[in-house]
Amino acid sequence: MTTKTSAAASDTTTHGRYGAYNTPLAEPGAAIQRIVAELCSFSTSKASVMLQLASPGVGRGVHAHSSFTLRPVERARRSLFYIYVMAFGTPAERRRVTDATHRAHMRVRKPGEAGYDANDEDLQLWVAATIYWGLVVGYEEVLGKLDDKTADQAYREFSIMATGLRVPPGKWPRDRVAFAEYWDRSISRLEVTREAREVSVDLLWPTKNLPWGLWLVTKLTGPVHRFTTIELLPERIRNDFGYPSTRYTRFMYWIKRAVDRRVYPWLPLSWRHFVMRYHMADFRKRVATGMEL
Repeated sequence: MTTKTSAAASDTTTHGRYGAYNTPLAEPGAAIQRIVAELCSFSTSKASVMLQLASPGVGRGVHAHSSFTLRPVERARRSLFYIYVMAFGTPAERRRVTDATHRAHMRVRKPGEAGYDANDEDLQLWVAATIYWGLVVGYEEVLGKLDDKTADQAYREFSIMATGLRVPPGKWPRDRVAFAEYWDRSISRLEVTREAREVSVDLLWPTKNLPWGLWLVTKLTGPVHRFTTIELLPERIRNDFGYPSTRYTRFMYWIKRAVDRRVYPWLPLSWRHFVMRYHMADFRKRVATGMEL
């Protein structure tokens, strides 16, 4: 699947405004687009963010410089812009969104032993790894396991989520086996800090500074996001956050997964891919009119 090429392709450059654009292991194509286009793939998004927060450097930086309470809509939009544009955008559009990302990251820095740096390659690698993990898990939970050939190709194409964050391509684990080893090793080193726990409340109960319509949707869907997130997180991590698995969360997640598997595949593709198409159109409109991304 591809989306229409925009006029932004005419300003392709070798480097973005904030440094070189690293080459991914494979250019994004049908494999990554198959996964990212599906709305069900994003059902794991809050679990992915929680895993990011459990990396102390990420948790401290987000706590100090960002807020899911003050700007929830803008945060969500920019995160979705990054994922969708890296998968579906032209090279010029990718540089647009990475420039915007790096511009925001420039101020997220504090020296010292308990400091953080949004441009730290290891932290950004972990962020990209959680994006890959979450989207693939969300897809496979509903639409079934990818065959090995597609899964291998998708993994290589997902390296763009890391290289777009200025992670050298050599840091992305060479294959899915190496990624699994990296993942397990990273999970064992995670530490849920006070800052991470505080941010997690805003993430799981986002009821402030929302337009009325989104506030209502959040109130209705919040419990689903919470029990889904709890059941997807590794046991130690969810317990350290203070959200243990219970009979209720396990049962509700089982029901949700069963319903999703039965209903979602029968939905029209226009419904399943609407969020992707909407955000790509919104991104291109903002680029064309000079609006803030």
